[in-house]
Amino acid sequence: MSTGTEKRGALAARRATIAGLLMASAGLVVAKLGGVVMPAVPPALVIMLVAALFVLVRWRWTPIVGVLAALAEGVGFFASGSYVRLVDVAEFGISAGSWLRLLGVITAVVFGLVALKAAD
Repeated sequence: MSTGTEKRGALAARRATIAGLLMASAGLVVAKLGGVVMPAVPPALVIMLVAALFVLVRWRWTPIVGVLAALAEGVGFFASGSYVRLVDVAEFGISAGSWLRLLGVITAVVFGLVALKAAD
């Protein structure tokens, strides 16, 4: 039997997961506005927004969708070499967008795992 505190903690973790996915999405938009060449609607943006909608649904398993979407974005971020833009002070918009992406991904993964654990 779960207590009210446990339910509030699980809900807070879900909200933080959604916030992380939205932050990473905002980072993509900021980077695009800063000059990064990407499609008009980046697929990663769509994936993270859809994942945020999944996490919004309070089914026990839905936080895993947010975790997997954030992990995929994180892997893509490092595999594509985008991480070098974190310290590119000459392009402030691109650097700021990269930091938002990275921090959003980390937030979504960490709190998504917490939400999954709290769903047990």
